[in-house]
Order: sequence, then structure tokens, then C-alpha cells
Amino acid sequence: MTENTFAFRLKELLEHHKLTLQAVGTALGISRTAVHKWTRGGEIDYDNLRKLADFLKVNWIWLRYGEEALRDVQDAEVVELPMTDVRRRYTAEIMESEARMKLAQENARIVTWEWNLITDEVTYSPNVEEVYGWPVNRNEDFWPHLPPEDVEAMKVMYENTIATGSSSEYDFRIIRPDGEMRWISSRASIVKDSSGRSVKMVGISMDNTARMIAEEELRHSEERFRAIFELAFGAMAYIGLDGTWLRVNDSLCELLGYSAEELYGMTFLNLTHPDDIDENMQYLMRLLAGEIERYVVEKRFRRKDGSHVWVHAKTTLQRRQDGRPDHLISVFEDISASRAERERLEARVAELEARLAANVS
Repeated sequence: MTENTFAFRLKELLEHHKLTLQAVGTALGISRTAVHKWTRGGEIDYDNLRKLADFLKVNWIWLRYGEEALRDVQDAEVVELPMTDVRRRYTAEIMESEARMKLAQENARIVTWEWNLITDEVTYSPNVEEVYGWPVNRNEDFWPHLPPEDVEAMKVMYENTIATGSSSEYDFRIIRPDGEMRWISSRASIVKDSSGRSVKMVGISMDNTARMIAEEELRHSEERFRAIFELAFGAMAYIGLDGTWLRVNDSLCELLGYSAEELYGMTFLNLTHPDDIDENMQYLMRLLAGEIERYVVEKRFRRKDGSHVWVHAKTTLQRRQDGRPDHLISVFEDISASRAERERLEARVAELEARLAANVS
């Protein structure tokens, strides 16, 4: 075997790097036998030649054709094609497209990254230090800046993604050098070789702190409102535009004698006294039409035991962001006792007026 052959240079490199045929085959996703054939003078296709040269960190022209061929290529005169109008336009479009892409990436604080699962090398976009707060040149530069619980969860997720070859989405926290904690949302996909083996993971990561803070504040706000809704002394309900009970609190259930599950299968009109429906519907139509912002009525609800309870009902309309009606919020106060006292007094007054009229006549 002469020294100026592909097979000779390959064997020299394998010996220099102390690599076995199996190790090379595994790295390239091919069989050990194929690598062995190359060391015996067998032909190698272009794709595998480029992969092999990248793996061995040498110039692929030198590896295949030798030093003289490499010098010929390096010394060759570069021929510049004339800059035609078509080339100028295409060049301008490419530059404009790349500029827009870079601007969008920087404004959105998006980091792109790639992890070679064979060599364990990682490559991040140039803006990683701006977003994360530190440069990332290897995996060891990444993990120390994350809370331990996030590191553990992400490593498990990585292992599962690599094993299954699936895509993944996840949120994690980073602690910047100034001590500020930021939320990062990341998506990753696996790249496989011709043998179906996972060889690379590529992904994008975006600073999502503003959204996470907003969601946390919204969650706390909803929790506070839920507590107020459930613990409110008065009876409260969300009512759909079709009259269905969407949400009720314990006070309303106690007032009507029904459980929440029972009420959710009814409408508020089902429980409204027939004599009070017309007035209630007139106010509701005006509310939906935008003529009034809220309305207050006194009405009777039928309780589960068949009796009726007088309530003072305050109702307002909640609208969506586009202005369309969404649902009603009503607060009910039991006024049965005061109503009964008022009716008693009205009856007494009527009785006295009748007696007075009789005496006058």
C-alpha cells in the first residue's frame, strides 16, 4: 500500500486518534465492514467522505486525493462571474432576507442551538450571551446556571427525546450573572442519520419571562377572585346568555336548597316565579342591547322544597374584548323577611284606610 492513497491516510489517522473501525462506523452510522473496506482500498462515496473528514477533523480533499490535489485547489485561480442584474437582484434579496431573519431573531430574543450527540459539541447563535447572560460553548457552560430541579427535569426530558427520536417543548429557568431569574421556552427536534440513529438535536429557545409573569399574575388574580367568589357572604352566580347557571357559590346553593351540580342542569328562568319572568326578561334585553349597564329587580325563586324565596337581584353583563356579550354576573340577597314585613305593613295600612273610609261615609 503506497503512502499517497486514501486507504493509507485513513489508517494513519485511525492509529493517530486511536480509533477502532467500530468507533468510526458508529460515528458515521454505517457498518464496521464498510470502514474496513476503505482501509483496504475500497471506494468511498462523497457523502460518507465528507462525514468521515468532519469526524476526523481533516480536509476532505486531502483525505481522498492527497496533498498535491489540495495544493492545486488552494492555488487555483478564483474565477469571478460577472455581476449581472439577475445576480444583483438575487444577492440583494438574500441579504435582505437574512437581515430580516436576524432582526426578528434579535427582537424576539430567540436563540438557536445545535447539539451533536456523537461528539457532544454544542453550537449557539451569537445572541446567546445577550439573552442568557453568559456564553455557551459546551454543555458544561449551561447547566450551572439553572436551578437544580430544572436541570434534573431537563436531563430526563433530553434522554427521552433522544431515545424516542421525538420533538419536545419545555420551559426552564436560568439565573443570570446579576442574579435575575428569567424564564426560557425551548423547542427541540432530533435529526437522524440514514440508519435511523439520533445524531443531532436542534432547537430554538426564547426568553418568555414577560408571558410567564403575566400568566402568574393572572393565576393569582383568578385564585383571589375564586376565594372571594366562594367565601362571599352573598349568593353569587355566573349565568350564561341562554340562562344556564355557569358557576354558583355555596351561598346560592344554601339559599335555593340545590347542590351546584343540580343547578348546572337548570336555567335561572326554570326557578323564577312565572309572575316575575316578564319584568326580568325586559331588563335583560335592555342590558344585552347596551341600553343599561346593570339592572336590579326583586323577584321570587322557587326553592327545591317547593317554597319561594324573595331576592334582591343585581345583574351586570360581562363582554369579550371585541365587545360581544359573554356572560352575566348576578348577586342575590334574601329579602324574604323584609318583604314579608313590608307586605304586612302595606296590608295594615290598607286596612286602616278602609276603616277610615267607612267611618267617613
